Amino acid sequence: MKRKIPLFKRLQHNPIICIVILLIAVGFYYYQISENSFTAEVIHVIDGDTLDVLVVNQPIRIRLAGIDAPEKGQAFGSKAKKALADRVKNKVVTVIEVDKDQYQRMVAIIKLDDLNINQEMVRLGMAWVYTNYNQDDSLPLLETKARANKAGLWSQSNPTPPWLYRKQLSNK
Repeated sequence: MKRKIPLFKRLQHNPIICIVILLIAVGFYYYQISENSFTAEVIHVIDGDTLDVLVVNQPIRIRLAGIDAPEKGQAFGSKAKKALADRVKNKVVTVIEVDKDQYQRMVAIIKLDDLNINQEMVRLGMAWVYTNYNQDDSLPLLETKARANKAGLWSQSNPTPPWLYRKQLSNK
């Protein structure tokens, strides 16, 4: 009668099976982590909360989640665009998809190494927290600090939020 050897003992003596199992486990873990995130190069900054990244030779337009930056033509609009471009243009970032917006743009958190760019734009006073869509609990505190420090757009006495600016333009 043949004696059964426990599975663990059999695996100890077969490194190839161990490696295959390890690769499958790592692959599954990576898939779970990266199913809604990817890395890409930022090829164009549209404004302070919108950019284009290149993925498999295709540009993808991304709207930064939870924030709303001044529009072009609005006070601090060009400064917000420059602040975003200075941080991410031509750099490889991690894109974490959160949603799609009404224009079918990807809404995402952008990370450059460990720096959350969405949070950084608010901290610098280059964007408001977009309260209707925000899911990041740290953004309101960052905005409060930026206001208190009169950072960026908060150096103005009464800055107009971009959503009101857009509404005023559409009423004209």
